[in-house]
Amino acid sequence: MKVSLSYSENMHFTASTRHFKNIHVDESEAFHGDDLAPSPIEYVLIGTGGCIASTFVFCLQKNNVLIEKLEVDVEGILKHSGENNSLKLIKITVELLVTLKEGESSEKIQICHKQLLEYCPVFNAFNSGIPLNINISNQKSI
Repeated sequence: MKVSLSYSENMHFTASTRHFKNIHVDESEAFHGDDLAPSPIEYVLIGTGGCIASTFVFCLQKNNVLIEKLEVDVEGILKHSGENNSLKLIKITVELLVTLKEGESSEKIQICHKQLLEYCPVFNAFNSGIPLNINISNQKSI
């Protein structure tokens, strides 16, 4: 799996992955951007909520449980901390609000909750402290 980003201007980037092109990334004006697109942290929250929700829905579907409605709220808390007072994402809370079709058993919700904790790759990445390697190469101008 690979994502590529190209710098546009100020704090604005254009990203692509697979066949999806022109995915914009920017910072809010409060973080010196132009507020042209979601911020990198907002994409982290979107991805977190999407992974957790899709893992949960997959489990419900596998168990033939019909969903009437599913809403997902994800909140990230940023805080200045450490000796250099840098901004850190210190907590993410995900709330799934599920309404099952009439007659469906709510006990499957608990079963699928446990399964998403086991199988959601984003949840597991955060909880296992997955290593992040950063390499920087200085290329010559064309």
